[in-house]
Amino acid sequence: MHIVLVEDDEVIRETTQISLERFGYTVSAFEDGRDGYEFVADHGADVVLLDLMLPTMNGASICRAIRERSTTPIIIISARSEPIDIVQALEAGADDYLTKPFDMQVLNARIRAVVRRFITAGTGRMGFSPDEVDAGAAEPTLGASGMIDTDGIPEVLGPSPGLAPPRASGAPASPQAGTPAGYPARPAQRPSAGAPAPGAAPDRAGSPAREELGPYRTQLGSLVLDTGRLTVMVDGAEVHLTPTELRVLLLLTEEPGHVYSREKIAYTVWGYEWAGDSRVVDVHIQRLRKKIGARMIETVRGFGYRFAG
Repeated sequence: MHIVLVEDDEVIRETTQISLERFGYTVSAFEDGRDGYEFVADHGADVVLLDLMLPTMNGASICRAIRERSTTPIIIISARSEPIDIVQALEAGADDYLTKPFDMQVLNARIRAVVRRFITAGTGRMGFSPDEVDAGAAEPTLGASGMIDTDGIPEVLGPSPGLAPPRASGAPASPQAGTPAGYPARPAQRPSAGAPAPGAAPDRAGSPAREELGPYRTQLGSLVLDTGRLTVMVDGAEVHLTPTELRVLLLLTEEPGHVYSREKIAYTVWGYEWAGDSRVVDVHIQRLRKKIGARMIETVRGFGYRFAG
């Protein structure tokens, strides 16, 4: 079964894709709303999983556009839990609605349930193929004003309300420490200095000395963090990190030498406990090591990770 996942949060997208693939599904994942919709329109899908808050084309717009073409099962996955949000999504054409955080077993059961309802009677086929669309049917078109025109009813395209567009490379960052521009602030605060992480091993001796270079700049060995400009330098050269990688690094360097479990990193960095695959934390640690140096982050077997400097 082929599932198309459209989710702009990197960690949720990767974790959901990994977990669904472990259930045996084929998954095509997209960060941008319009990219996800165009893939479904061109290649088809058996099930579509959508976030509501998406850049370029929001989840409700995608639902309506898909419903103009097919009866493909659509499940909304959103942090919004207000009744009005659920009602609007279902009215837009969604078949089910799941609020974050969610359990992967529950998502798998929801997928199987909507598929059972949408199996084509007598053929066993699901969803649609673009080849099956009536050639004479009017396709949604993007007007000059950035709107989809279908049967005279315009559907506005654009970033979801409250979601700033991603920051272009080289653009100045927000002064808020730990929250890169164009991304929402983390819902959970990092623990204050000195607060031990549950399940963490005792700190080891020989952790890198922390030297304050000013109100925002901190030096840890060859690494310099500027939380005002949200920049990282190693051996005098700037290293470009993704927002998630930066958040992980900010957490690990709050208490150099302190050991954080994978669960603690996921909870602190992404704001809630994720019931998916903890290997997503390992993936981000490996990417971070490649950029700042493998020796900077040490694996403490059976416990988690520590900043070694």
